[in-house]
Formats: sequence, structure tokens, C-alpha cells
Amino acid sequence: YESRRGRERAAAARLHESGRDDAHRFRCNHRCGGMVTAAIRADRVAEERVLVVEDVTIAGTDDGHPVRMHGSIRADTGDLIIIQVADLHQAELWADVASGVRRPSSGRVSILGNDLATLDDETRAWLRGRIGRVFSRGNWLDRLSLLDNILLAARHHSERDEDDLKTKASALAAAFGLPGIPLGMPDGIDRIDLQRAACVRAFLGSPVLIILEDPTYAAHEVMLKPLVDVI
Repeated sequence: YESRRGRERAAAARLHESGRDDAHRFRCNHRCGGMVTAAIRADRVAEERVLVVEDVTIAGTDDGHPVRMHGSIRADTGDLIIIQVADLHQAELWADVASGVRRPSSGRVSILGNDLATLDDETRAWLRGRIGRVFSRGNWLDRLSLLDNILLAARHHSERDEDDLKTKASALAAAFGLPGIPLGMPDGIDRIDLQRAACVRAFLGSPVLIILEDPTYAAHEVMLKPLVDVI
């Protein structure tokens, strides 16, 4: 853990030395939306766009069938962007590209003015750590408790102590209609409560960018109002 934290600080230092220290100036919150939503909020206006997906081509497969999509996204501080796609698989592909998990077949992706293709792995991982995400597939680690799943990314990418993270997580849980963070393992949690917990995980740690893959899926009636209220 300490080794990883040291590498992340070094990555942040490399951005700072290159004059790209926007990541330190953001204090950000939450967004929701349709099939894929990218949203940013900050306490102060940044000179760089938070997210630029420029003239990108995404190629993949869906149940053995080829998928090819093309487009651009530009998101400034405070923007809410909804991308309507055909299905959750396409939503996942766009989210992977926008968060730097998948490299597009062509085009450019930058976060806070940093072209992801030009960065080393550690710096790219440091930037990805500033992104919150609700995954269409859940993306829960079955060997960790739900609480540890929720706190995992924030523990690695936030300077907040454990008690502060738990307090913030509990407050977010209440905002999404949970009496607290459910105890137990993910496979023993109700589907709707898992969706609520996924939102808590995405919004925890003050990310600069939040990407939500259909966050109200299968729970629209009970999830929409809490999401709008948090926004």
C-alpha cells in the first residue's frame, strides 16, 4: 500500500512539474443520467477541460458480433453529458475509453488536459483514480465485504483517513436511501441495495469526473429521486 501511494505521489509530481496540476485544484461531486453519463463539478473553474474524447473509434465485440462506434465528447467543469447508446455493452465500452481503461482504435482521450496516450502507466493510473464510476456489471470483488469494496478505491487514491471515509460513505448511503452501509458480502445483498452502494462507491473521495453506466437500471423508481437530490 505504501509503495503504491508513493508511486501515485510521484505521478502527481510529474504532472505538476509539467505544469499540469489541475488535478489538485478540483473539489468535485456527483452526477447521474441515462445510459452513460459523464459529469464534473469543481469549486473553482479550471482552464483545461476535464474530459476530451476526440474523434474516437471504438471497436469491440458483443456476444461474438463486432461493434464499432465513433464519436467525440467534451466536458468542462460543471457539465452533465448523457450519451444514448444501444445497450449496456456499448455503454461499458464508452466508459472504458473515457476512463482510460481501454485504448480506442483511433482518436485521442485526455483528462484534465493530459493526453492518456502520452502518459506512463503509473501516471495514467493516478488520473484514473480521480474518476468515480458505476459499472453496469457491478464490478464487486467477491472476496471483500461490501464495505471494503466501497472503500477500496478511496483508500488508495484519497488522503482522507479511514474514519473520515466511513463517515462520508455513511452520509452518501443515507442520501441514496440506505440506513447505512449494508454488512456482509456483495452476493448476499439485495440487487437494489447493491445499486445504491455502487453510487456511494462512485461518489466517494471527491472525484473530478464521475461516469455512470445506467445507474438506475432495474431500480428506476427508487433510484432516480435520490440521484437527482444528490446532484
